[in-house]
Amino acid sequence: MAIAGARPQTNTPYAPASSAELHLQVQARLVELVPADNSLLSISAREALLGPGKRVRPLLAMMAAGHVGGAAEDALDYGCAIEMVHAASLVLDDLPCMDDAALRRGQPTLHRRRGEDAAVLAAVALLNQSTRVILQTPLHIEDRLAAIDLLTHAVGFEGLAQGQMRDLRDAPGDRDAAGLRQINDLKTGALFIAAVQGGARLGGGDEADIARLTAFGEAIGFAFQLCDDLLDAYSTVEALGKDVGQDDEATFVDLWGEGRVRAAVRQSLTRAGDAVGHDSALNQYVLALFRHADLGV
Repeated sequence: MAIAGARPQTNTPYAPASSAELHLQVQARLVELVPADNSLLSISAREALLGPGKRVRPLLAMMAAGHVGGAAEDALDYGCAIEMVHAASLVLDDLPCMDDAALRRGQPTLHRRRGEDAAVLAAVALLNQSTRVILQTPLHIEDRLAAIDLLTHAVGFEGLAQGQMRDLRDAPGDRDAAGLRQINDLKTGALFIAAVQGGARLGGGDEADIARLTAFGEAIGFAFQLCDDLLDAYSTVEALGKDVGQDDEATFVDLWGEGRVRAAVRQSLTRAGDAVGHDSALNQYVLALFRHADLGV
C-alpha cells in the first residue's frame, strides 16, 4: 500500500531528468537548507555538506520516485536529508578516534581545518537538520513520519552507527565474509536502501515497487562497499582526493583477492538490474558511476 497522500500511479510514461539536472537541483536545494550565517558551526556544516560530491544518494531517491510513476521532485527534500546524514557520517568517520583521515574530497578533513570540536558539532547539527527538513516538507503527516522512520532507522542501532561501531571494534575472528557483509549492510547499505525506499514511497509506489527497490538498494550498497575496498587498496590519493590504505582491518579484498571482488561487484550490479530493469534510468545511472570508477563493469 502506498503512503497516504503520495502521488497516485498513472499510465503516463516517466521521462526522467538527466542525472546532471537532478544534481543541480540537489545542490541548489542543499544551499537553501543550511544556515548562511558566519558562525563557526554554520561554516563547518556548510563545508561538510556543500563541497564537491556526486550526490549519489539524493539522486537515487529522486530517481526512485520517478521510477514508480511520481515526479523526481517529490523526493528532493528527502534526498537532501539523506545527503545531510551522509555528510555527517563522513565527518565522524574521518575523526582521529575513528579513521584519523587527513583528506576528504581533495581538501583537508573538517576536523583538521576547523578543529575536532567544530567537526563533531557540525555533524550533530547536520543530523538534526536532516530530520527538521523532513518535518518541514509540505507532505501529509503520514508521509513525513514514514520518511523520518526510514531515515532514523538507517542511522541508528540498525544502521550507520552500529555498522561503524562494528567496523571499529569487531574482533579479527569475526571479520569473515558473513561478518564483513553484515558490517557493509549496516554501514553502507542502510543509507542506500533508505534512499530508494523513501523515494519510492514518496513517489506513490506500492509494496511490490518498494520490495524491488529494496533489493536494488541492497545490491548496490554491497557493490559500492566492494568498490570502496578496491579503491582503498589499489588507487591513489591523487585519483580519489582522500586517504587510501585506511583499512587496517580485513576487507573483502583481503579475504577474496582483487579478481573475485571485481566479479562480486559485477554480480551485485546484475542483481540490481534484475530488480529494477537493466534499461531503467536508475540502473543506467548506477552503471555509469561504476564505469567511471574503471572497475571493468
